[in-house]
Amino acid sequence: MQSQDDVRNLPIDITFSRLGEWLVDRKRIPADWRKKVAVIRVKISKEFSSLPKDVDPYFQTLDPEVIGYLEAKKIYEILLKTTPESRNIFGRLSGASGVWEAIVRAFEKDHIYLGEAAQIIIQNVNYEIPYLKKQVQKVQQQMAELDRKEADIKRSVALSATKYEEACRELGLQGNNVRRELLETANSLPTTFAKILEVINSDSVSGAMEYYSAYVKDVHTEKDKPPRVVLENLKDIRENPPSLSVLGAVEALDADNNQSSENANGTDVAADSIDWDITLDTAEIDWDVSMVEEVDSGNDLGSYEIVNASDIPENSPFKVEEGQGGPEVDVSEISWDVSVETPQVEEIADSALLESRQENQIQSTTQVLGSGEERSQLLETEYRNKILDDLYEVKAFLNQRLIELRNEDTLSLQHHVQAVAPLVLQQYSPEIIEPMVVDISMAISLLTNKKTRDLVMILNSKRFLDRLVSELEEKKHREVKLKESLKDVGRRRMELQNSLSSIWPKQEAALVKTRALKDLCETSLSSIFDGRPVNIRGEINTLLNAGVSA
Repeated sequence: MQSQDDVRNLPIDITFSRLGEWLVDRKRIPADWRKKVAVIRVKISKEFSSLPKDVDPYFQTLDPEVIGYLEAKKIYEILLKTTPESRNIFGRLSGASGVWEAIVRAFEKDHIYLGEAAQIIIQNVNYEIPYLKKQVQKVQQQMAELDRKEADIKRSVALSATKYEEACRELGLQGNNVRRELLETANSLPTTFAKILEVINSDSVSGAMEYYSAYVKDVHTEKDKPPRVVLENLKDIRENPPSLSVLGAVEALDADNNQSSENANGTDVAADSIDWDITLDTAEIDWDVSMVEEVDSGNDLGSYEIVNASDIPENSPFKVEEGQGGPEVDVSEISWDVSVETPQVEEIADSALLESRQENQIQSTTQVLGSGEERSQLLETEYRNKILDDLYEVKAFLNQRLIELRNEDTLSLQHHVQAVAPLVLQQYSPEIIEPMVVDISMAISLLTNKKTRDLVMILNSKRFLDRLVSELEEKKHREVKLKESLKDVGRRRMELQNSLSSIWPKQEAALVKTRALKDLCETSLSSIFDGRPVNIRGEINTLLNAGVSA
């Protein structure tokens, strides 16, 4: 048999989700406690507007919709400290302090505040706090995704910048003004052409040509027939070196570029420079309007009269013969520059200016294409291809000869062939042929590398220049666009951080209030049950402990 002290020490465990029903079942709060709480809240909303908010900063943080027993009691305590002398002749508080004292007493009557606390606890544990936690997790996940996205964009920015720099470096550009730098880089073509001619005229290439010609003459020429002519184009470029001048083409492209800029801005300038010679002095304007009403002649044509051609006298200046056209009027003699103040006419040559600009543009485009006589023949694709054909032919021959001379299986045969070959063929050993191959490969490389091809195409085709500039600017624009997206990511991160900053306080406030209400219920119920310990069980403890650890 347990003693009274043992019973008093037995704890009372209450599941938080059944706290309100438990209090009603044990008659600790009235069954209509919700109606009484609603009446108290109406009174709180009414009195909150007259609350002196300048008394304490805490009052400015309150929302009348969420003021409960704990908030009302704190308001009452603050008012009691700040206005202790506000009492009437009966010793009761008056003014705002008395009003909020009445509100607190209404909560404490019949333990109504326990029912309100149970309701708020259930709402916070089941709905409010889980929702805020999910919002925090969602924002944190979005920020993690933004971090990954930012890292990807930064890699793309670096890659785009590298590609742009490589493309500019390949063309010898700095990347500040692509079109201007391309046109200026075209001035290096004469140096490249001069280097090509220098290689072609070198002793090693001359020796390779002589070696190939002698070999063809000895091996591939029938008896009593003239030897086949080989390497005609290489011989021609050595005997008749082409011009190296490309300045005319560059200047034409430059002029065309400047002309485009002028056309873009010329319309506004021309419009501003026109003097319409119109004044607002209406006192001197003669509108040629008479106030006298003319008499109608009865033919319903007013002051106008229909005249038959047969009625016109023969000697009249208005007589027009059949087949004879009207008087010819030179449109160019008509001046539409109407002046109100003076009859003098000022000629404006707008059409002439426009025609002049169009002619300049056409001439500029013609100069871009250029004439074959003014430009280097190396700018012509067909001419370069002929030179390349001969160079590839010689290179293939020399490579084949190197393979044959270094083949150990046929070495003895090669020595025998070399012994019976003409003297001019015997002097070429692999050590002599190798420098020939190097120089010929250098000439081919100078003619076929991307920079040379692009510069030649720039001078030959304005469309290619525009496309090349567009490609380079597109790469640069991609880098700029990616950097702009980085700014968007930064702005989005700032928004998420602001959202997180607003959610965290709400979550912490809900946890603090739930913990305070739990302690209030346990303390109050313990005093009601003669000091027996009261424990509120359930998910609330897990939630509060997780909040503390976080």
